Amino acid sequence: MSFIDKTEILIESSKGELNLFTFDDNIIYTSIDLSSSKEQSHTILDGEFSFIDICLDITHDDTIYGIINNKAGKLLKLNISNGIINTDSILKYDFINFMIKFVYIKYVFNDNHIFYYSINKKHPYSAYLIHIYNSDKLSKKSRIDIINYDIMTNFIVIFNKDIPSIFYFKLVNGFEELFVSTFDFNLLKWSFPVQITNSKKSKIYLSALIDDSGIYHITFSEKNSGKYFCTYLKGQLKYRSFKIYNQQLLSKDPMCAFPSIFKYKSKLYIKWIEYFNLYECISYDSGNTWTTPNVDLVSSNDPFLRYQYHSNSKHFNGSDVFGLKDGSIIL
Repeated sequence: MSFIDKTEILIESSKGELNLFTFDDNIIYTSIDLSSSKEQSHTILDGEFSFIDICLDITHDDTIYGIINNKAGKLLKLNISNGIINTDSILKYDFINFMIKFVYIKYVFNDNHIFYYSINKKHPYSAYLIHIYNSDKLSKKSRIDIINYDIMTNFIVIFNKDIPSIFYFKLVNGFEELFVSTFDFNLLKWSFPVQITNSKKSKIYLSALIDDSGIYHITFSEKNSGKYFCTYLKGQLKYRSFKIYNQQLLSKDPMCAFPSIFKYKSKLYIKWIEYFNLYECISYDSGNTWTTPNVDLVSSNDPFLRYQYHSNSKHFNGSDVFGLKDGSIIL
């Protein structure tokens, strides 16, 4: 079987219940009780949407929360607790002249952080990278950076304890390079963006995580000789700079699409798509060395797709996985 080119959202509660969000003509929420195989489905919002219009996460008490861009001038806050669904408008914008892409929200203690790209329709290849910080005492909106792009790619927000850093691509002399910026709570402003790569090669798709020792593990597709390869980068933020410890190409054949990195227990996994097949590499030593790429055997038997994945599992670290249509994750 082969890859289904679509991205859905999968959230697993601490009780092992699956919560699936799909996008066709509507945003559909389906809760799945694995012990009884009982399913319940609800329509969250009517209309055509994709994963760039919605972000979801789960709290320690299994409350699902998120943000939705209704593409008609409102960002909506979503809350699902004990099967009860609530949505409220939290922000209005000028949808006649502006577009919003890749909405993101994260609750940290009593605060929340909202991120998105804001695009003026008159200048469709330029975007503001926006952050809104809300606490009990204040609300602060910031422009992290202005980016130019050929193909808009997702950003990645990673929290080191309660401090957010954001990784994103930005055109430099016609090529996408990787940047990072970190929020300063004392100044309530973002650091001057640090350029991590300078390869002068096009890049697309971004996946990253931070491990318990404060090391960042990053993967993306990078163009070499007209072909896109899976690239891995390991490094650490130090004194307003990013120190790279390891960088290497993992794939030798085109085309690497949707590279995804996650950590399960003590192993790092990178999986990606080549010609509708799922390939994987595994690192047993925190990204210093990687196994030879192999076709994943599970995916060769059943159709599979990409999920944005969140759970309360202490064994899993990451946000992008591949899985079967029933929500089973491919490890």
